[in-house]
Amino acid sequence: MSQNDYFGYRAVPVEFTIQEEFSDFPKTDRLSVTIVTNGKATLEINGKKSALISPCVFLSSRSDEIEFINGEKFSAKSFSFHPTFVNKSLTFERLAGKSFNEIADAHDSSLLNPFFLRDEFYNGVIKLLPQAFLRISESFDLIGREIEIKGGEHWPYNIRRYLIQMLFLLQDAYSDQRDSNMISDESMTDIVLEYIRTNYSRKISIDTLCGLVYVNRTTLTRKFKARTGKPPIDYLLHHRLNIACEMLTHSRLSISKIAEASGFSYETYLIRQFTSKIGTTPAEYRQSEGFETLNVNESRIFEEF
Repeated sequence: MSQNDYFGYRAVPVEFTIQEEFSDFPKTDRLSVTIVTNGKATLEINGKKSALISPCVFLSSRSDEIEFINGEKFSAKSFSFHPTFVNKSLTFERLAGKSFNEIADAHDSSLLNPFFLRDEFYNGVIKLLPQAFLRISESFDLIGREIEIKGGEHWPYNIRRYLIQMLFLLQDAYSDQRDSNMISDESMTDIVLEYIRTNYSRKISIDTLCGLVYVNRTTLTRKFKARTGKPPIDYLLHHRLNIACEMLTHSRLSISKIAEASGFSYETYLIRQFTSKIGTTPAEYRQSEGFETLNVNESRIFEEF
């Protein structure tokens, strides 16, 4: 619901949610800024699954179709507002038609572009660098405090000032991300490869990898396979098996510990994948004659890119 100003004479078209769970998204007649402060979540945004990985923001409008799929240690808060709160001329209809007679109106409308623009590389999710995350978090805290205490008759104007400052920060973050998305297919694959090789022991989904480079599943799979010969998740499995092989050959860790350390979560899953892909169980592999004398490079059974 809209907040009311200090005297109660006017409805102030803003909403603040301290723990956003996307149960009522998109907000009716609102633009929404959601800042992810911890963990990650998977949303279906306009029919495509997208990962929200902290720290990031998600900018949405009333025209988006949003469904919360799942979250992992996920925390987020949101601020929603009608565009006329920024400038009384910025109705949804005028924003859609881009019909502005005044330069100031056109300028203010450009601050709202990231809420509406959608393409292969951008679905409303903006990854934040530490400094941007800190400054946007501060704006959120200031807005939330003003709404909570309603400290005098000017609190709506204070909120608008903090919002304008945040919109400039978001525009810069969007521009930086748009420029970074103009990277080559080779650079995109390098980013995903580096993430897999340094985070293989953690839970990694295709949505997580897509979120790193801001493309959808089809695009990432096509470009990654063209470079490596394997889809991303197949490459991840092969990399984990290589790590397991090295641990089996060069350590005394139990099969259960090796499964956990190499990203298989539990022992039976490692045994099933190991047997399927390599043709022998981990225990049999460890006991095989000659493997313990091989060096690390020679023990790799999958040639990695």
